[in-house]
Amino acid sequence: MDTNIRITRRGLLRAGLVGSVVVWAGGQIGCAARRATSRPSDTVARRAALTPPGEEILRAVIPVVLGSLLPTDGVGRDQALAVGLTTLDDYLAYLSLPLQHEARDAFETLDLLPTRLLLLGTWSRWSEASPATIAAFLQSARQSRFELLRRMFAFLQSMAVLAWFDQPEAWPGIGYPGPPIERALPSGGVA
Repeated sequence: MDTNIRITRRGLLRAGLVGSVVVWAGGQIGCAARRATSRPSDTVARRAALTPPGEEILRAVIPVVLGSLLPTDGVGRDQALAVGLTTLDDYLAYLSLPLQHEARDAFETLDLLPTRLLLLGTWSRWSEASPATIAAFLQSARQSRFELLRRMFAFLQSMAVLAWFDQPEAWPGIGYPGPPIERALPSGGVA
């Protein structure tokens, strides 16, 4: 009985072609499923640049990154997150189109099920992942030997910091008296 398996060039090409077709079909099915489930509802505010997956990821990451800096009461915390996401949407909308596409691609990549499985170790969506799971991912990405993961960490951390420290409520905690000139806030007030 011959136990040697012979790999021919033709067989290798066939395997590569079949693998490519499977990956392509999986991507098409995944994208179609995402488009079907991510239709914005009437109750969700339309964003200029922040996509629904990006908003979901940031809603999960911001409290983990900022920790005790955010208000502890539920209403204040939700309001700080809402204002922060509006600020980030405004910030992203004023970036150049290539940078907007990079941010969108980063969020969409982090939202993919295989990515969540590899990075978070869970089938759950970002909004359903525990803070401990997200904190472990952030720590791992920060110390990763792969530059891409370190850049993802830096991107998510900078988005969280920008979302909070752009709000006037955060300024007393860091001793910032506010800008020398008044400016309009996204909520319609003046800082």
